[in-house]
Amino acid sequence: MACGSRRVTIQLVDEEAGPGTRGPKPFRGQRYEAIRAACLDEGILFRDPYFPAGPDALGYDELGPDSEKAKGVEWLRPHEFCAEPQFICEDMSRTDVCQGRLGNCWFLAAAASLTLYPRLLCRVVPPGQGFQGGYAGVFHFQLWQFGRWVDVVVDDRLPVRDGKLIFVRSDQRNEFWAPLLEKAYAKLHGSYEVMRGGHMNEAFVDFTGGVGEVLYLRRDTPGLFSALRHALAKESLVGATALSDRGEYRTEDGLVKGHAYSVTGTYKVSLGFTKVRLLRLRNPWGRVEWTGAWSDSCPRWDALPAECRDALLVKKEDGEFWMGLEDFVRCFNTVQVCSLSPEVLGPSPAGGGWHIHTFQGRWVRGFNSGGSQPGNETFWTNPQFRLTLLEPDEEEDDDEEGPWGGWGAAGAWGPARGGRIPKCTVLLSLIQRNRRRLRAQGLTYLTVGFHVFQVGPQGLAEAAGDRRGGAGKAEGVEVRDRTEPRAWGWGGGERGAGKVAQGADRSRVQRGSQMGWPGQGLRGRGVMMAEWEEEGGVGGSDSPRSSSLQIPEELLGLWDSPRSRALLPGLLRADRSPFCARRDVSRRCRLRPGHYLVVPSAARAGDEADFTLRVFSERRHTAVEIDDVISADLHALLVPYVPLELGLEQLFQELAGEEEALSAPQLQTLLSIALEPARSHARTPREIGLRTCEQLLRCFGNGRSLTLHHFQQLWGHLLEWQATFDKFDEDASGTMNSYELRLALNAAGFHLNNQLTQALTSRYRDSRLQVDFERFVSCAAQLTCIFRHCSRQLEGGEGVVCLTRRQWMEVATFS
Repeated sequence: MACGSRRVTIQLVDEEAGPGTRGPKPFRGQRYEAIRAACLDEGILFRDPYFPAGPDALGYDELGPDSEKAKGVEWLRPHEFCAEPQFICEDMSRTDVCQGRLGNCWFLAAAASLTLYPRLLCRVVPPGQGFQGGYAGVFHFQLWQFGRWVDVVVDDRLPVRDGKLIFVRSDQRNEFWAPLLEKAYAKLHGSYEVMRGGHMNEAFVDFTGGVGEVLYLRRDTPGLFSALRHALAKESLVGATALSDRGEYRTEDGLVKGHAYSVTGTYKVSLGFTKVRLLRLRNPWGRVEWTGAWSDSCPRWDALPAECRDALLVKKEDGEFWMGLEDFVRCFNTVQVCSLSPEVLGPSPAGGGWHIHTFQGRWVRGFNSGGSQPGNETFWTNPQFRLTLLEPDEEEDDDEEGPWGGWGAAGAWGPARGGRIPKCTVLLSLIQRNRRRLRAQGLTYLTVGFHVFQVGPQGLAEAAGDRRGGAGKAEGVEVRDRTEPRAWGWGGGERGAGKVAQGADRSRVQRGSQMGWPGQGLRGRGVMMAEWEEEGGVGGSDSPRSSSLQIPEELLGLWDSPRSRALLPGLLRADRSPFCARRDVSRRCRLRPGHYLVVPSAARAGDEADFTLRVFSERRHTAVEIDDVISADLHALLVPYVPLELGLEQLFQELAGEEEALSAPQLQTLLSIALEPARSHARTPREIGLRTCEQLLRCFGNGRSLTLHHFQQLWGHLLEWQATFDKFDEDASGTMNSYELRLALNAAGFHLNNQLTQALTSRYRDSRLQVDFERFVSCAAQLTCIFRHCSRQLEGGEGVVCLTRRQWMEVATFS
């Protein structure tokens, strides 16, 4: 419907934020200062009721109550097995974090990296805590969780066997900040055991609120050293993993496969005519070091100037070592980088800061969990977000361009081959919320990811209009030189990325049509098809290199979202993430300034999960969820008077009797007869139940009865709704699926935002995700009642009504 149509619009406005709403949220409502003060007043030590020291806190399987590994475990406070416990001994350092018997090296490697930045660590480990004055057996830590910081309180009873900590410990045996931080993380997720196995970036993100990225290494990975140096200069946290298919084991050169390391520094030195690039790494065990080239005992150090050697080399079995870039690429499979948020970096960050937007969402079965294949009929229902990149990055001068280098980065060719086109660096991060704690229930992370489509000035129809002949040239279609060099991007490959989406495209162009891309239709009409990279291209795994269709301008607006059903299946993407079974799926994109559409999805249609989508960019951007306004067309509220057929009017009079008004049972009888003709065309009867009739009395009558005049209005609506239902009940089964309900309500004149549509879908569908005629009538009647109520507040019955979100939920509550 055109934007200028007469309608009633409900505009939601946010209430003013109250005092203290921006600070950390107390986890489980527990406030550290209040608990500590109460314990000191009563002269007792805190015992945490929400994470009691016992078998359940350890785990549910290998560390379950009856497991062998849980036998002999005691829960003791530090002063009960240590003479002079300290929260922090002098300064916190990387040697404070040594792994115990829990397979959480990913968490510990991230914590060790965090010690390099005291300012960051002070946020996670608030100062002013200890075992001396004011000790009450309670400690607290702050962790980032899906858009905000939470403050987690723990008591200091720790799992001990034979007088020693069984999990993380410090190299200084009387230091306890790391074991207590580990306990806080275990409490946040339900048990220690849920921490077994993970990715370093997950902990990086939870420690900083940053965006985690994964780079899958290849022997010929260009610009890696520059990328790592650039990341560390921006105060990013960096780690590396040597993957293994048989658990953790030590190699002959001292590395541990299946283990996570921290990358803590870079150094470039010239030896004669050779440039040597060195990386400093640390094993979170605090021991077991690399013994190859540039290790602590390697004679190559003797060739360096004494001042350089003294500054870099520490000959100590502390888990930290140097190795050359070539050996690093040969021995490690992944690099993980966490770019820090503006909140953590502060007002004047080193290397420049970030601009950020955060969105919270949920995929719901039968509503907006449309799957990952753009050709599927449900893909259009996925959440959609409009991203506008306003300013290109500043051009950088560097002797080697990394994956996010300056304007001349690999793949950024201009109109003439070799030219430079301004690009924008943008980090997109998709996080599954609260899934780790579900491990105890046998659940794990879903396979998720996102597509990025480019929005151009021409619509899809215009772009597809005149495609006669031509060698891959069409209006609205960008065609690049096929000789463009193969480039490298973050997260490009799917090797080692967890479970890959079933049916994910791995081959070249012939797979395009199988995925639902419009390959077959375009090939014969003179449009050059995209050549698909097998892995690691500028656009990521299987990204189009040679052409892309642009999104119509219609999707720049925030209305009529069901139009996506027709538009999205005909698009090629500008970029995409890998689809992985991980909590965090991120991608660093290099895109031209302009408009883009980001569509996050689960790999399988119908998978349900909460998610957080974040957008980081080096320069300014705008981002907004594409969501329909809450409005109703006036014709949906004011159906023209429909004269009743003589027989129907006589039936009304007969049932109404002397009261001249129908009760709910009488209305049910009347509708069962009046709707008889419709039942003959449907496979299932179109009955209107008594409860729905009671609702119709409230919406169209006086709440107790319905006069002839009001019945005439109701009958006009019923005829409209019946026509709409029949239109979307294409197979005449007497039902629509819940996706079609969204379309039918839009066709009936109701334009609803995602939150309201989700609530309606969940309320009015049955267990088979189907909506029959009665449910559709009930839904449409309730919406009519709501919008009529709002329109009465407007002069002339049309315009905008402003409601707070709380007021709206009160109005839209469906009882």
